[in-house]
Amino acid sequence: MRGTGMSKTARKEVMVSVRMPHGLVEELRDLGKINHFMDLSDEIRFVLRKYFFQILNQNNSDNSIIEQKKKEKLIRNLGDILDELKEGQSQKGEAQEVEEKNQAEKNQEGKNR
Repeated sequence: MRGTGMSKTARKEVMVSVRMPHGLVEELRDLGKINHFMDLSDEIRFVLRKYFFQILNQNNSDNSIIEQKKKEKLIRNLGDILDELKEGQSQKGEAQEVEEKNQAEKNQEGKNR
């Protein structure tokens, strides 16, 4: 239960039968003695947990890379939108300046009559 994220009520003991080559069983027994495992099942549980968490961490790492790429794309898109808005405002500003200049000229012509 330690580090597995499972509550006491959710954990159930299940017996699993696995066929393995005799040579692999002997190798596991030798490693079990070296690593001080009580029996073969303890060692197999250790190996399974080790590789399960490696895969889990790799998947989390892959997800964080995907999220980072999504954020980078979003930032680029926002930058493009800001550039478009700035261009639109400068064009609008230029058009407004031309309109004001034309209006001023019309007003000046009206006064000169």
